[in-house]
Amino acid sequence: MWPALSTRQRNLLIGLAVANLFLLTAMGALLLAPEPQPIAIVTPPALDTRIVCRSAAARALADRDVAGTVAIRADGSIDFAVSSDDPADAWDAFAASAELPAQDCGPYDPIRIDVPDPSLTPNLRLVVEARWADVKAWSLGQIDDEALSSRTIRSTYVIVPLPPER
Repeated sequence: MWPALSTRQRNLLIGLAVANLFLLTAMGALLLAPEPQPIAIVTPPALDTRIVCRSAAARALADRDVAGTVAIRADGSIDFAVSSDDPADAWDAFAASAELPAQDCGPYDPIRIDVPDPSLTPNLRLVVEARWADVKAWSLGQIDDEALSSRTIRSTYVIVPLPPER
Protein backbone atom coordinates (compact mmCIF):
# COMPACT_ATOMS: atom_id res chain seq x y z
CA MET A 1 0.00 0.00 0.00
CA TRP A 2 2.83 2.39 0.76
CA PRO A 3 4.14 2.26 -2.83
CA ALA A 4 0.68 3.13 -4.15
CA LEU A 5 0.69 6.49 -2.28
CA SER A 6 1.96 9.63 -3.88
CA THR A 7 4.88 11.53 -2.34
CA ARG A 8 2.51 14.18 -1.08
CA GLN A 9 0.33 11.60 0.68
CA ARG A 10 3.41 9.90 2.20
CA ASN A 11 4.68 13.22 3.60
CA LEU A 12 1.23 13.94 5.00
CA LEU A 13 1.09 10.54 6.74
CA ILE A 14 4.62 10.98 8.14
CA GLY A 15 3.68 14.48 9.44
CA LEU A 16 0.51 13.15 11.07
CA ALA A 17 2.45 10.27 12.66
CA VAL A 18 5.02 12.71 14.08
CA ALA A 19 2.22 14.95 15.38
CA ASN A 20 0.49 11.94 16.99
CA LEU A 21 3.77 10.85 18.57
CA PHE A 22 4.30 14.37 19.94
CA LEU A 23 0.75 14.53 21.36
CA LEU A 24 1.02 11.06 22.94
CA THR A 25 4.35 12.02 24.54
CA ALA A 26 2.88 15.25 25.90
CA MET A 27 -0.18 13.42 27.29
CA GLY A 28 2.06 10.80 28.91
CA ALA A 29 4.19 13.50 30.48
CA LEU A 30 1.08 15.20 31.89
CA LEU A 31 -0.25 11.91 33.26
CA LEU A 32 3.06 11.05 34.91
CA ALA A 33 3.75 14.55 36.27
CA PRO A 34 3.25 15.02 40.00
CA GLU A 35 0.02 16.59 41.13
CA PRO A 36 0.38 20.36 41.46
CA GLN A 37 0.62 21.54 45.03
CA PRO A 38 -1.67 24.29 46.21
CA ILE A 39 0.01 27.67 46.27
CA ALA A 40 0.48 28.91 49.77
CA ILE A 41 -1.17 32.24 50.42
CA VAL A 42 1.43 34.64 51.67
CA THR A 43 0.12 36.83 54.44
CA PRO A 44 2.00 39.96 55.36
CA PRO A 45 3.82 39.79 58.67
CA ALA A 46 2.00 41.13 61.68
CA LEU A 47 2.68 44.75 62.48
CA ASP A 48 5.61 45.26 64.74
CA THR A 49 3.75 46.61 67.73
CA ARG A 50 6.94 48.04 69.09
CA ILE A 51 7.07 50.48 66.16
CA VAL A 52 3.35 51.20 66.32
CA CYS A 53 3.40 51.58 70.08
CA ARG A 54 6.59 53.61 70.09
CA SER A 55 4.91 55.99 67.64
CA ALA A 56 1.80 56.13 69.82
CA ALA A 57 3.92 56.92 72.88
CA ALA A 58 5.85 59.62 71.03
CA ARG A 59 2.57 61.10 69.79
CA ALA A 60 1.14 61.11 73.33
CA LEU A 61 4.26 62.88 74.55
CA ALA A 62 4.10 65.42 71.71
CA ASP A 63 0.40 66.05 72.46
CA ARG A 64 1.60 67.38 75.81
CA ASP A 65 4.12 69.67 74.07
CA VAL A 66 7.04 67.61 75.36
CA ALA A 67 9.92 66.74 73.07
CA GLY A 68 11.75 63.48 73.56
CA THR A 69 12.36 59.96 72.40
CA VAL A 70 10.71 56.67 73.30
CA ALA A 71 12.24 53.21 73.47
CA ILE A 72 10.26 50.05 74.14
CA ARG A 73 12.49 47.28 75.44
CA ALA A 74 12.24 43.52 74.88
CA ASP A 75 11.71 43.06 78.63
CA GLY A 76 8.40 44.99 78.43
CA SER A 77 9.69 48.26 79.82
CA ILE A 78 9.43 51.68 78.24
CA ASP A 79 11.95 54.51 78.37
CA PHE A 80 11.21 58.16 77.75
CA ALA A 81 14.15 60.53 77.25
CA VAL A 82 12.84 64.08 77.56
CA SER A 83 14.90 66.69 75.73
CA SER A 84 13.45 69.78 77.37
CA ASP A 85 15.04 71.66 80.27
CA ASP A 86 12.05 71.15 82.57
CA PRO A 87 12.26 68.23 85.04
CA ALA A 88 8.48 68.52 85.56
CA ASP A 89 8.01 67.04 82.08
CA ALA A 90 8.43 63.66 83.78
CA TRP A 91 4.80 63.98 84.89
CA ASP A 92 3.72 64.42 81.28
CA ALA A 93 5.67 61.31 80.30
CA PHE A 94 3.96 59.32 83.07
CA ALA A 95 0.59 60.58 81.83
CA ALA A 96 1.49 59.62 78.25
CA SER A 97 2.44 56.10 79.35
CA ALA A 98 -0.90 55.75 81.15
CA GLU A 99 -2.75 56.38 77.86
CA LEU A 100 -1.02 53.60 75.92
CA PRO A 101 -3.10 50.58 77.04
CA ALA A 102 -6.21 52.26 75.57
CA GLN A 103 -4.34 52.15 72.21
CA ASP A 104 -3.53 48.40 72.55
CA CYS A 105 0.02 49.18 73.65
CA GLY A 106 1.43 47.99 76.92
CA PRO A 107 1.04 48.30 79.79
CA TYR A 108 4.79 48.66 80.11
CA ASP A 109 6.57 47.90 83.34
CA PRO A 110 8.72 49.56 84.51
CA ILE A 111 8.36 53.04 83.09
CA ARG A 112 11.63 55.00 83.04
CA ILE A 113 11.85 58.71 82.36
CA ASP A 114 15.12 60.54 81.75
CA VAL A 115 14.82 64.29 82.48
CA PRO A 116 17.13 67.11 83.57
CA ASP A 117 17.96 66.93 87.26
CA PRO A 118 15.71 69.22 89.36
CA SER A 119 18.83 71.00 90.67
CA LEU A 120 19.32 72.17 87.04
CA THR A 121 23.03 71.43 87.35
CA PRO A 122 24.45 71.43 83.81
CA ASN A 123 24.98 67.95 82.33
CA LEU A 124 23.25 66.24 85.29
CA ARG A 125 20.30 64.00 84.38
CA LEU A 126 17.70 62.27 86.53
CA VAL A 127 16.15 58.90 85.70
CA VAL A 128 12.83 58.28 87.43
CA GLU A 129 11.46 54.74 87.36
CA ALA A 130 7.94 53.75 88.36
CA ARG A 131 5.93 50.54 88.29
CA TRP A 132 2.92 50.31 85.98
CA ALA A 133 0.53 49.66 88.88
CA ASP A 134 1.58 52.91 90.56
CA VAL A 135 1.30 54.98 87.36
CA LYS A 136 -2.11 53.46 86.66
CA ALA A 137 -3.33 54.27 90.18
CA TRP A 138 -1.98 57.81 89.80
CA SER A 139 -3.66 58.29 86.41
CA LEU A 140 -6.98 57.09 87.85
CA GLY A 141 -6.67 59.54 90.77
CA GLN A 142 -6.29 56.77 93.35
CA ILE A 143 -2.96 58.18 94.50
CA ASP A 144 -1.63 61.75 94.26
CA ASP A 145 1.60 63.15 92.83
CA GLU A 146 3.38 62.87 96.18
CA ALA A 147 2.45 59.20 96.59
CA LEU A 148 3.64 58.37 93.07
CA SER A 149 6.84 60.33 93.64
CA SER A 150 7.54 58.44 96.87
CA ARG A 151 7.12 55.10 95.06
CA THR A 152 9.61 55.88 92.29
CA ILE A 153 13.23 54.87 92.08
CA ARG A 154 15.57 57.74 91.21
CA SER A 155 19.11 57.80 89.95
CA THR A 156 21.27 60.51 88.45
CA TYR A 157 24.07 60.47 85.94
CA VAL A 158 26.39 63.02 84.41
CA ILE A 159 26.65 63.65 80.70
CA VAL A 160 30.30 63.99 79.82
CA PRO A 161 30.62 66.55 77.03
CA LEU A 162 32.72 65.60 74.06
CA PRO A 163 36.02 67.46 73.73
CA PRO A 164 36.00 70.14 71.03
CA GLU A 165 37.25 69.06 67.64
CA ARG A 166 40.55 70.53 66.54
